[in-house]
Amino acid sequence: MGSGQLTGTVVRGLSRLFSVDTERECECEAAAFFAAYSLGLPCFAFRPNALEAAVLVFESMNEANTPVPGITKGVNALDPLLSSEGILKVLIWLMAPVAMESSKHPQLISSDPREGTGLLRRLNERAEDMGASEVINTLLMGENDSVDEVGDLLQWAYAEADLLLRNNRKFVEELTERLAGGAATVGDCVAALEGW
Repeated sequence: MGSGQLTGTVVRGLSRLFSVDTERECECEAAAFFAAYSLGLPCFAFRPNALEAAVLVFESMNEANTPVPGITKGVNALDPLLSSEGILKVLIWLMAPVAMESSKHPQLISSDPREGTGLLRRLNERAEDMGASEVINTLLMGENDSVDEVGDLLQWAYAEADLLLRNNRKFVEELTERLAGGAATVGDCVAALEGW
């Protein structure tokens, strides 16, 4: 007799493909929006993904000739995302929908925890071209090659996203309600967060 593990995997996969849970999707979107807004990211995508995040990080660079340790090209003087701090902010943003969904549901359907890994992989692939090898290598390799630095980064980002959302549950629930109403704009979401 089989354990039913294969059948369970197939059923979970089909659930992801065919089930539509508007409230769950709105919870994930509200979590992503809240994280991006509160972290000061210049993009408030409701459904963040690794490609979009990588583009955001690389586009934060410009030829402002502002020296940042570990980066050989100019970066945005205000808040470069192509820095250890910036990449960590983006990772928290990517993990916020995962943290929200996993806090309420046993199975992830609307969010994908692989987005964080995808971002780090994309950054690693393009680091040399962007003149940011030192920053990326320091972030991904750490001080000890035997340590799973990527796994630790993702766990840390997940924990920070979870803490951020739990500490601000009231705001996230308000955003979720507005999004579930179907007529919320980015301005409506900002107004909810700012108490306007």
